[in-house]
Amino acid sequence: MLGTLIKNHPKILAECAIAERLRRLDQVTLHPTLYNTPLIYGPEASKQAMASIYEEYVATALSAELPLLLTAPTWRLDATRVATAEVPTAINSDAVAFLTELRDKVVGESVLPVLVGALTGPQNDCYRPDLAPDASAAEAFHMTQILELGSTSADFLLAQTLPSVNEALGVARAMSATDKPYIISFCTGTDAHVLDGTPLPDAMNMIDDDRSLERHPVGYFVNCTHPQFLLDAYPDGVLDRLIGIQANASSKDVTTLDGATVTESDPVEDWTKAMLDLHQRQTVTVLGGCCGTSLEHMRGLC
Repeated sequence: MLGTLIKNHPKILAECAIAERLRRLDQVTLHPTLYNTPLIYGPEASKQAMASIYEEYVATALSAELPLLLTAPTWRLDATRVATAEVPTAINSDAVAFLTELRDKVVGESVLPVLVGALTGPQNDCYRPDLAPDASAAEAFHMTQILELGSTSADFLLAQTLPSVNEALGVARAMSATDKPYIISFCTGTDAHVLDGTPLPDAMNMIDDDRSLERHPVGYFVNCTHPQFLLDAYPDGVLDRLIGIQANASSKDVTTLDGATVTESDPVEDWTKAMLDLHQRQTVTVLGGCCGTSLEHMRGLC
């Protein structure tokens, strides 16, 4: 379904920030290691705050008559973190069920595609490629969570904020062993290279050329970056396997934004102009937001 959607729809929305918006709400307390995921169990006010953000994004996409990709809050739910967090062992599956049920309720009778994906994140700090595991270790580390996510009703899998091509390759090997279509998303810097220093076209080619994969990614995303960095770094048309971006609202270096106590954002009109340029010049189909973005940014995309 994901591959067909991308083939048939040249303009697709992706969600903007979820956890970062929740972090700014006084009534919400995020888990120290699992962030917003345990909110699926309550307290009710916090659960509803998270549901409302998703509902806003769905309503905006439906109003604009654009397809939408959502992702369940499973980013940091690897087996190690879940085992030490005193949460239900089925939290990955429960998080996917939470979002698919919410999607079905909001979408109702609409025939507009709203797909629910399941996330996985890096083993360590997404801004520290030096801490990333090699491909074999990454495959072993992520396999338990990925197989569980692959058994859910999620429409696709998304590996997000990967700072290293080696870790991305290990994750791709694990995801290719499921029957779900999947996307690999790199964390890229101001030079539009993966944070381990690999130019983005090379990073995508390294995974596409790996013969150990049972199935290749539907395509690639970048996130935690600004679209202008990609526009400045690469000639038009060379990022043919880049199908999506979930972009930061700020054009500052991502490593300087980590842990910021206030939301950093460039003018929304500048951000949306750069996103439009990237869509037109590199034919990037899926446009959404990452740190610092909000409903205002999605409306700008529409």
